[in-house]
Amino acid sequence: MPETLEKVTLSEEKDTQETAGNTTKEDKNPGLITFKKPYNFEGNSYTEVDVSPIENLTAEDLIEAEDILAKSGINAFVPEINFSYLIIVAAKATGKPEEFFRRLPAKDGIKLKRAVMGFLNAEE
Repeated sequence: MPETLEKVTLSEEKDTQETAGNTTKEDKNPGLITFKKPYNFEGNSYTEVDVSPIENLTAEDLIEAEDILAKSGINAFVPEINFSYLIIVAAKATGKPEEFFRRLPAKDGIKLKRAVMGFLNAEE
C-alpha cells in the first residue's frame, strides 16, 4: 500500500512541474489579450493588446467613460457590464481609439470584455 501512495505522490509532483512550466503570457499578465489571429487596424497588424494600464485609471476617467456612453445615447444601468462602456475604458487605458476595439473579431472582443470586467470587478 505505501508503494501506491508513493506513486501517486510522484505522479502529482510531475503534473505540478509540468503545469508550472506551461505558464502563458496571459498568466503572467491577465491584462494581455492575445488575438486568435493577427488583427489589422489602420494599416498595422496586431497579435495582442495589453489593457493592464486600466490599473492606472482614476475615478474621474471612469466618470468620463460613463459620460461618453450616455452622450452616445446608451443608458446602462450597470456600466461595468456594458460592452460599449468596457470598450471606452479600454480605449482610455491603452490610448487606442475606440474603433480599434469595436472592430475586433467577436472571440477577441469577448476576451477584451472579460479582461476589462475582471479589472473593474477585482476585489483587491
